[in-house]
Order: sequence, then structure tokens, then C-alpha cells
Amino acid sequence: MLLIPLLLAVAAAPHPTRFELTNNKTFVQVKVNGSAPQWFIFDTGNNGGSVIASECADRLQLKRGTEEKAQIGAGSGAPIGLSQLSRPMHIQTLGETLTVAEPMVFTLQNVSRIEGRRADGLVGADFLSRHVVEIDYAKSTMTVHDPKTYEPPHGAEVLPLMLDLGWPVVEATITHGGGRPIPCRVIVDTGMRGTMTLFRPFSERHRLYDAARLHDFVIGSGAGGLTRGDIGRADVMTFGSLAFKDPVISYARDTTGIFATDVVDGIIGGELLRRHRVTFDVPHQRMILEPYAAEADPFEADMSGLMLAVDAPDYKAIRVLWVNRDTPAAEATLQIGDEIVSIDGRKALRLDQARELLRAPGLRRLEIRREGQPMQVKLEARRMV
Repeated sequence: MLLIPLLLAVAAAPHPTRFELTNNKTFVQVKVNGSAPQWFIFDTGNNGGSVIASECADRLQLKRGTEEKAQIGAGSGAPIGLSQLSRPMHIQTLGETLTVAEPMVFTLQNVSRIEGRRADGLVGADFLSRHVVEIDYAKSTMTVHDPKTYEPPHGAEVLPLMLDLGWPVVEATITHGGGRPIPCRVIVDTGMRGTMTLFRPFSERHRLYDAARLHDFVIGSGAGGLTRGDIGRADVMTFGSLAFKDPVISYARDTTGIFATDVVDGIIGGELLRRHRVTFDVPHQRMILEPYAAEADPFEADMSGLMLAVDAPDYKAIRVLWVNRDTPAAEATLQIGDEIVSIDGRKALRLDQARELLRAPGLRRLEIRREGQPMQVKLEARRMV
């Protein structure tokens, strides 16, 4: 008898791709029109098409149109130049290829300075809308699943996503001072460093500034410049059946930019997301959270009062961008423009390493350079919130 082997079509298993986590933000390698790999932020808070930084477009000699001024993303600074590539952009990332028909271009130099590394672009909602993307923060891998066959793991928390505004938005609650939980709708943003920022209209409406410990601080910086707000802790924050005790919350005071909008109430970022394996299943309008087995660290915040950035174009020299008043940094008489040469004798620090050292209490010995002159500074870092 002639035996004919049975051939079965077996779908290839999804292949994990490494990413780099910097300041709780996910950086992935992207080839642009077949270029060498560039570093884009995988940014679920970008509700438009994927974006290429003007610096990267110019480096790759991609033609673009005339710039127009626009207010982009977070930050309350001056509008920045916005243009468009003259031709569609083909990007390859996470094992997939995406054609961006009308690619937007704007500077990400401010973002690069704040992140301490080059940001060449943003992978946005156009990629998410076509794929199921699993982010395993513990393993630093992303995996793209087929939307036709993907099923959430048993026991995972499955949250509905609202997508009418282009962002992935979930329902949450926050509780302050033993009061009743306050419902809110928040953007899920892998391109945001902190735990949660509640926008100015929502914060005003619920008098959340009264609950803050720190007032009128520079709390961050985005493509649109510095952003200001108050900082405090909630009793608890919930998503579905998941509850988080004593999270650090920012209450924005910006009057322009995304933090001033009233179409949603706030935004959650990487400080919260990295405590889980997170899967964005936008085709089925859901997000899946799988908490890691190890107990998560308590939520903390900066304990210095410094806003740090690095100098372009090599993004190595760490410099003081802002000193918040009535903080250890102000008491140590640090000034805007000071270069941080070392912390506790450690030189050649990356920006994220310097920030991490300033998130723990205790005496920090800083070597700085001010107007070319070396100085020694003692900073007593303390928990302020």
C-alpha cells in the first residue's frame, strides 16, 4: 500500500521582538523605506498615523512639505513646526510592514532631550488598529498576534477599550481622603512615563488640587514643551477588578495642549503599565492585563525637585532644565543650566540612571559644572509626596 503523508498547514507561532524600556517608555526598532534601523517610541497615546521626527526625515533625506505651526501633544510651550512627507512612508517593525499614506513630520528633539536618547518617530494608532500587540515588560519583548486567532489568557483582566477619539481609553476610578470613588475615562499611553495624570478640566471640576501635596510644579515635558501641575497620592485607583493602593497622581494645570482637553479625563502611563503583561487588542476593542506574580514595588516619585534633560546631538551631558521651588534641589541651590557630572561618584550616567538615583531618599553628593566651573553639591533627597 502506498502511504501518502498528510500535510497539515500550521500557522507560524508569533515571534517576540526585543524592545528597550527607557523612562518607562517602549522604544522599538523601525526601518523607514528600507533604511537602517531607527528608534521609534511605540506610542499608544498617538491617536493618529505613525510619525517620523523631522530630524530623522532630514537625516534619511526624505522630502517634506512646508511647515505650519501647531500645538502638538503634551506641554504648554509655543507651537512647533508640522509638515508632511512628500511620499508615503513604509515602516517595518515587530515583524510587520505598514504603509503610512500621509506621514506627519515634526520635531522630537525636545522629547529626545527629556528621554536621554534619540527619538526618531512614533508608532501610532494606525499600527495598533491592524494588530494585537502584547507587551511583556518583564521580558522586554513585544509580540504581534493574529487578530483572527488571538484569545486572552485564562484569568487575565479584560478591559473594554473606547476608541471613538482614536486613543485607547478605559474606564477607571480614583478615591481620595476616604471619599467615594470618582469615575474617570483615561487614555492608555505607553509613551507616558508616569502613573496617572488627570487633565485640568477634570481636576478643577472635582477640586482635586485640594488633595495634592505639591502645588504648581513642572511635572513633565512633551513635544509641546514643559507641563505644570500638582502632585499627590490617591487612596486607591481601580481598573476593572484591579486595585492599586497609594498611587502617585499628577493634576495638570496646563491651559493648552492635551492636558487641557475635556474630551477625556486623564491618561495612564508606563509606571502603572510595566507592572503587567499588557496586550492591546484594538481590533476587538479590548485591553488585557496580566499582573506579574512578584509583588510590585510601591509607587514613588522624584525626591529631588529636579527636571533633567540632556544636550543634543549626542544626548550625553545631563543638565538641569528646571528646579521646582521648596524642594531639596532648591535648598541645594542648584540652578537651571547646571551640568550634572556625577552622582555619589558615579560618572557617565545615562539620564534614566540619574533619575532613578534621585527617586530614593538619602544624601546625594553631586558633582556639577556651572558656567564651566566644577562644584560639589550636597542634596538631601526626601519623599515629598
